[in-house]
Amino acid sequence: MKQLDQALRSAAEPVPARVDREPARQLLEQIVRSDRQAATAPAATRAPRRRLRLAIASAAGALAAGGAVLLSLVNIGPAYASWTPDPAPLSAAEAGEIVAKCVPAAERGAARVVISEKRGDYAFLNAVTPGWSRTCFRDHDGKVSESAILAGPLGTGQLGAKGIQLYSWGQLRTEEGYVRIMAGNLGTQVTGVDIAVRARDGGSTRTVRATVRAGYFAAWYPEGSPEADTNVTTLTLRLAGGGTVSNLYARDLFE
Repeated sequence: MKQLDQALRSAAEPVPARVDREPARQLLEQIVRSDRQAATAPAATRAPRRRLRLAIASAAGALAAGGAVLLSLVNIGPAYASWTPDPAPLSAAEAGEIVAKCVPAAERGAARVVISEKRGDYAFLNAVTPGWSRTCFRDHDGKVSESAILAGPLGTGQLGAKGIQLYSWGQLRTEEGYVRIMAGNLGTQVTGVDIAVRARDGGSTRTVRATVRAGYFAAWYPEGSPEADTNVTTLTLRLAGGGTVSNLYARDLFE
């Protein structure tokens, strides 16, 4: 079993940090020069305890082990009552409105929306150019927040057949509480990503299905502030042809 576990993990080796390389420095200088009046900063963000290596801005998971059952969300009361574990498509018009509020004016012409989804009253998208990837979250009241930026994300070909790069996995605060936002890109044979969130005491499990498109994936889900330090989040990659790569810990991939 130990050899099998090592083999599965090596199939989805996380990539090294690149935020200190030249593209990252150029992006940061560009952001400082850009007109950011249209972008609304989140009220508060909260990232994992350990040092974040891939996300440049404050960022917004775990694999569904086979047969995991979706249970009611814990510790959130009536908040996020509209949230669903499966995403719904976001219209082009809605995506355009979010881009206009989240992406600086100087960069919008080159931006391409690779992921856009709704879960209940909330929306999320991932916009990319050849040099960066930016994730944006729309609250139920229409407020849009930028949750993470990555300079020079890897292309699908660079990740091989079963690779994964997780570049956004942090918490964002809304009026209803905290949410965890996850985004990244995938190898050529990965067709789906399931996220399993388990309480450390084993008392509950949440299963979330990510949106996957054009080599990218993204998902978000409610998670209370105290839960962020105790939940165990893992990912399962579903492969073309029916295989899987499982037991990938989000914290390991992100750090």
